[in-house]
Amino acid sequence: MKVREMTVLADTSGGSSGETLVKVVYSRLRREILDGTLRPNQPLVEVELADRMKVSRMPIRESLQRLAVDGLVRSQRRRWVVHEHTKLEVCEMYEVRTALEGEAAALAARKASHEQVLAILSAGRSTLFSQAENRAERVANNEHFHNLIINAATNDRLTQMIERNSIFHFNQHVASLYSGDELHESGQQHEELARAIQKHDSDRARKIAIAHVEHALHIIMTKLY
Repeated sequence: MKVREMTVLADTSGGSSGETLVKVVYSRLRREILDGTLRPNQPLVEVELADRMKVSRMPIRESLQRLAVDGLVRSQRRRWVVHEHTKLEVCEMYEVRTALEGEAAALAARKASHEQVLAILSAGRSTLFSQAENRAERVANNEHFHNLIINAATNDRLTQMIERNSIFHFNQHVASLYSGDELHESGQQHEELARAIQKHDSDRARKIAIAHVEHALHIIMTKLY
């Protein structure tokens, strides 16, 4: 969910309502960083964020501290900025992703219900990725497809690990790096992965999922670093 237009939030101090507000602010800032709305090294000024979200500085401050623990923001010269991941950090995250998402695909191939398979096949059509009208739609379609697979794996611990590791992924900035041929190849991988899950071929599903992550990493390393 993008956060370009913020709903006015009722600000409170302390108690469960205050904690809920922090969670909402944290989630929205996290999404803006992950989808590329807030760019690497962009300053995060508490008073400006508070004014935009119609809250006090307290939930902003606490949210930024949580985001720092996530590795998404850092303190620089007494101000917060969006963290810019190093080449090594991105490589390590994608190495972990190959293991996690490969296993998720294998589990989905073994455990997905008939309804889940149909949803994965529909979301995995290559044209939804390669021929999306714009980058935002492409990113949304991609996230929906992979979330269906993760959900079909029905393993809460694995899901939590994937979520914690997904702090650098296919967002609008990364999507802008793909050529037409690369978009086509990635879309074809979606279709092949969906078919492997349909056939309950866990070994093939794992291999395709790993190749898909490695394909993305190659594009990122070649064009971003």
